Amino acid sequence: MTWWGTGTIGDEGPAGWTVRGIADPVALRLPDGAELDVRTATADDLRGVDELHEQCSMRSRNRRYHGGASRIAPARLRRLLEPARGVTLLATVTCSRQSARPVVAMANLLGEGDTAEAALLVRDDWQRRGLGSALLHRLVRHAGQTGYVALALHVQAENTPMLRTIRRLDRPSMVDRDGSLLTLTMPLTAAVSPVGAGRPEGFSVAAS
Repeated sequence: MTWWGTGTIGDEGPAGWTVRGIADPVALRLPDGAELDVRTATADDLRGVDELHEQCSMRSRNRRYHGGASRIAPARLRRLLEPARGVTLLATVTCSRQSARPVVAMANLLGEGDTAEAALLVRDDWQRRGLGSALLHRLVRHAGQTGYVALALHVQAENTPMLRTIRRLDRPSMVDRDGSLLTLTMPLTAAVSPVGAGRPEGFSVAAS
């Protein structure tokens, strides 16, 4: 097990994007000026989330679900939309010519014991625009406010964009590796080992 990264994250969003309002939904402005709404998912979003999966590339779906079926079963999507413990956030386009605002990203926070698991799926044309960072930032805050002790993320070692997104949180993370799968666990409370404990000097995750 290895420690990765140092620092903390404040209430403000990362530089370059802003969140307005405290209600659900909230308005989100990305660094490139695009505006979206971020809100809690409900069972009524099944069709929109299914379309999100259809519009994502196989690579993006594999990175989210680590392989497996090319299409996610409706029953599984329903469980993701309204998890027994946790929350699912959806990002929808504010200005859209379509009658229903398309879902362009989904962020899942699933609780198990004292640890919550976070995962993201962002439509390919909305990747590398800061949306994933904004959603992950909100998941971390929600997990901490809900009382979880730690947040875990399972990421394929080749998924350098997601690893960069996690690193932007600037939080210490314990890293375990099982083949090509990395599990990064970040403490959410002060009752943890000191920052940097057990971290080999100069450790980092390779980026492209």
